[in-house]
Amino acid sequence: MSASVFPSTLIGKGPSWQGFGQLKFLVIFGASYCDVGYNYRFSPVPTDDQPLGVEFPGTTFAEPGEANWVGHLITNYASSIPLLVYDYAWGGSRVPDVKTQIEVIFRQHIGEKPARAPWTATDTLFITWVGINDSAWSSENSENLKNLFEAHETLYNTGARNFLFANIPPIDRSPGVLSSFPRGTAENYVNWNTELKKAAALFATAHHDATVMIYSSWDTFNTLLDDPKAHGFSAEDVYRAGASIWVDALHPTSKVHDFVARDLSTFLLAQGAWSEIEHNQQI
Repeated sequence: MSASVFPSTLIGKGPSWQGFGQLKFLVIFGASYCDVGYNYRFSPVPTDDQPLGVEFPGTTFAEPGEANWVGHLITNYASSIPLLVYDYAWGGSRVPDVKTQIEVIFRQHIGEKPARAPWTATDTLFITWVGINDSAWSSENSENLKNLFEAHETLYNTGARNFLFANIPPIDRSPGVLSSFPRGTAENYVNWNTELKKAAALFATAHHDATVMIYSSWDTFNTLLDDPKAHGFSAEDVYRAGASIWVDALHPTSKVHDFVARDLSTFLLAQGAWSEIEHNQQI
């Protein structure tokens, strides 16, 4: 197997990272792949009994009544149970929407660390997965990523220190793009992931006390689509909407989301807690 172009990567590790097993909260921003139907105005605060703040698995873009990667992660792969989730993602989001999720909704809802959501720098991971919708419109995303990371300055200033960014999968291999653009638009998604790496590295350099990671959905999807039978799928379903891999022309099934959660958790578990000895060896 050739080396990945966009592997999951730990870019920087800060003292607030105590390992995946020490997390109590996930705060999620993004689009349809992350959406569980949580509404900060009307949904209850997440609790041990209802960790998504809505009845599990929420309303997702997978099959009706089925979990996406968020639900799979907290039920099947999280080291600590329960892991409470504040999921501000909504379907169709692009970078300006994620800026709103961060700079308006998160700040108003739990940005001040209210008693109902006593998150801290050490027990909370902030996850952002956006770019699919942005890349549908542009093959040059440096300005988009600049704006996205400006929003993450707001998170940093509220006390966030642990950040994970999911890159985007090869959407040119989805049924919708294959049928609309037979030659594919791979350069759009390659450009996003390339610019994400650059922007995340700059962010980590500017914030040495932050932990900055990239999870590669690019690798998860390519691995699955390259060898569907090994993952329990039919080879024909690689190209078909409404089958075992793609629930529609663009969105993956719950089973695919489970592979996302598995790979994400494997990556997170591999990132041990920050230590001063390790830090001194790196500088």
